[in-house]
Amino acid sequence: MSECGKSKFKILLIGFGLFFLPFLSHAQVVINEVQLSPTAERFLELYNTSDSVVNLTGWYIQRKTATGSSFDSLVSNTNFKDKTIDSHGYFVISRNPLSSSNIVLSITLTESNTIQIKNSGGDVGDKIGWGSVSDCGNPCPLNPPDGQSIQKV
Repeated sequence: MSECGKSKFKILLIGFGLFFLPFLSHAQVVINEVQLSPTAERFLELYNTSDSVVNLTGWYIQRKTATGSSFDSLVSNTNFKDKTIDSHGYFVISRNPLSSSNIVLSITLTESNTIQIKNSGGDVGDKIGWGSVSDCGNPCPLNPPDGQSIQKV
């Protein structure tokens, strides 16, 4: 193939790649809101930013404290079995039943934590931290007062 032919072929490949890239993008589930206290009103909310329903089977959420060196389980993958989150929909995990709860379980969220959600392949989909943690971005949001939450906008 001539140099001109090779250049045209590369341009054609790049054009096809740019055209099909949106169709290859993966669904993204983010940690949208977290409320720590009062304990009875503790929850975390996930949001599906994609145009597709996401099957959460096999997904899990981990937590690390400011003094911790590794992440521990917060919401295990068994809690997400056969659960889905609609396109541009919300999914709420709460300590006590709320009108919007999808999962009710005794979650532990305290001041100065980082939480991350992982998909069934173990890839981190999103992470959020607050208080005096070092791995949440700069600067970290403050620990929220009673009855208030940290929310992504």
